[in-house]
Amino acid sequence: MEQVSNLIPNPFSSNEFNNMAAMSMLACILISWTLIHRWRQRNTTGPKTWPLIGAAIEHLVNYDRMHDWLVNYLRESKTMVVKMPFMTYTYIADPANVEYVLKTNFANYPKGKVYHSYMEVLLGDGIFNVDGELWRKQRKTASFEFASKNLRDFSTVVFREYSLKLSSILNQAFLHKQEVDMQELFMRMTLDSICKVGFGVEIGTLAPHLPDNHFAKAFDSANITVTLRFIDPLWKIKKFLNVGSEAVLDQTIKIIDDFTYSVIRKRKAEIEAAGETCKNEKKGNDQVKHDILSRFIELGKDPENNINDKSLRDVVINFVIAGRDTTATTLSWAIYMIMTHGHVAEKLYSELKTFEEEQAKEENVSLIQYDTEDPESFNQRATQFAGLLRYDSLGRLSYLHGVITETLRLYPAVPQTRNLGVTFNYSLAGPRICLGKDSAYLQLKMALAIMCRFFKFNLVPGHPVKYRMMTILSMAHGLKVTIDKRF
Repeated sequence: MEQVSNLIPNPFSSNEFNNMAAMSMLACILISWTLIHRWRQRNTTGPKTWPLIGAAIEHLVNYDRMHDWLVNYLRESKTMVVKMPFMTYTYIADPANVEYVLKTNFANYPKGKVYHSYMEVLLGDGIFNVDGELWRKQRKTASFEFASKNLRDFSTVVFREYSLKLSSILNQAFLHKQEVDMQELFMRMTLDSICKVGFGVEIGTLAPHLPDNHFAKAFDSANITVTLRFIDPLWKIKKFLNVGSEAVLDQTIKIIDDFTYSVIRKRKAEIEAAGETCKNEKKGNDQVKHDILSRFIELGKDPENNINDKSLRDVVINFVIAGRDTTATTLSWAIYMIMTHGHVAEKLYSELKTFEEEQAKEENVSLIQYDTEDPESFNQRATQFAGLLRYDSLGRLSYLHGVITETLRLYPAVPQTRNLGVTFNYSLAGPRICLGKDSAYLQLKMALAIMCRFFKFNLVPGHPVKYRMMTILSMAHGLKVTIDKRF
């Protein structure tokens, strides 16, 4: 019997048994840890977390609808903590707390090193990505320009010119019964505008044939990728290995930099040529345009200011995102809200029509009669109406102002920003309040006045309208519409 027993193999050696016992014990500990961790959160508000990974799973699952996800929690509590593997975000929506962070105790809540490291590849050391003295110097220089009456008057001319270019494109779309993507057209219009007003150069993306816009596509792609970094704990590994979204980011940044440095070279050449002309003719240097980029170029001539082409590149990129994306996004949401609220569209049209008649009467202007099927007479009337739109006269359009302000409340162009791990659901305020707010309102009013006076927009059936997760609240699929004309 003893010999038979010895012949039966033992399926578990002592080492294997010990290993299985250890693994079972570890599994029990992990399960118990997880259950206790979740039990402690039974009465807490905000997203529930898991050991080690925090709220990363819920964060990722809701990434495409992040703002709605946050609002659902912020309805329960005005402060919300989201723990991630390597970072904890505190979202605040209470006006008193937002004022405290952004204004009352502004110095204690900088952007911080983490935010800077995430956004540096795109924004560099530009005004939206730095703190302290570097931020103050850039803001002081830019604020000097935005306060200039010359810039305001020049902006009015430029915004009118490009709004009329867009009107002409919509005119052709109506005649040929074509669908158009209003967000793409607004992005082209605002890009051309900021390059003309801010950098003194013409780039022509709103030309009638709508040339391919490689810079804009690359810029949007880069914006999406750097935004994803805030919830992707593996982005640094991807960057090191040059794989996935980080590999694509390198390619898009090259396109962005090529465009930006070409703008800088062109502007420098124009300044130098204008300076030589003035010198040869023994005149003052009045021919040099005093746009934002030119002022930074002039400052760069002083070695103490430590401004090189890389610094200028960061200036350009930061003002592109300020002057292109925010305005174009607001215009897109405004058109969407107007065309989905018929009573608003009609009341706005009535205000614009009344304004046109009264302003023309005051200025003794005979309004040109036009035929909606005749592009020439139509464009002449649109140009005549646009001539009535000036900085001061636009202030009479109170309902238009209200439409824009309500659009910004419902769809803020910058729905969140981050300061030292604290995230706000708000439009910029405090010392970082938008320097170009008045300029943005000027372009918004100019463009919407012309669009809504002469056109009626209809959403293409079945076209989905939803936001896209990036620093700016743009539309994920654009805004596809058909066009009708108004008399």
